Amino acid sequence: MKDLVLYNKNNNQFDLFLYIIFISMMISSKYNSSIKINVIRRKINQYTNWNIYIIFINHILINVFGINNLLISKFIANNSFNIMLLFHSFLIYDPRVLFETIDGEPFVLNKFIKNKNISASTLLRCEYMICNVIFHILPVYFYRDTLIHYRSHDDTISMFLYTIFFKFMWALNIFGDFNITSIYVPTFEFCNVKLINMIVVFDYLLDKTLMALT
Repeated sequence: MKDLVLYNKNNNQFDLFLYIIFISMMISSKYNSSIKINVIRRKINQYTNWNIYIIFINHILINVFGINNLLISKFIANNSFNIMLLFHSFLIYDPRVLFETIDGEPFVLNKFIKNKNISASTLLRCEYMICNVIFHILPVYFYRDTLIHYRSHDDTISMFLYTIFFKFMWALNIFGDFNITSIYVPTFEFCNVKLINMIVVFDYLLDKTLMALT
């Protein structure tokens, strides 16, 4: 089947892909309350995980159905690079924004490492770094060719409009408003207006920079 993969820039196909993702968000939001474990209920709808979901769906489209839409790949590459840069920006800005979570302890490592000499905060930081590689760095690595040839994939569509729309749809469907900091990082000092403005400017500059450099 891989030999039959066709590259295309079908805009309707790309729009349909996004519509399906948005509908999936609505369904997830509706039934999310049925998950009894608080940590899983919150983590399953994190923005990073939604990026992983669309990567998985695109993998199925390419390898099962032989559909390789360059616009979908371009969107995922941009979104993945966007996530990686934002995560490491927060890491540089103030690591406590990431490590002082409302859980206060690691989600996985504490179940495998029982050494009392290793604190929960150390395990939490190690867990974040492992997750950083898996959920932030590897997606960028897998879509590195798309980033390198970003402009040639399609130079007529401003992808930042789609990444911003995707973020806003995620926030409205998962949280019901734009107050995402209240659940993710309660100690984050930016108000929502500043955060939203920063995201819009960041998405715009990233897309324009990638277009200019490639």
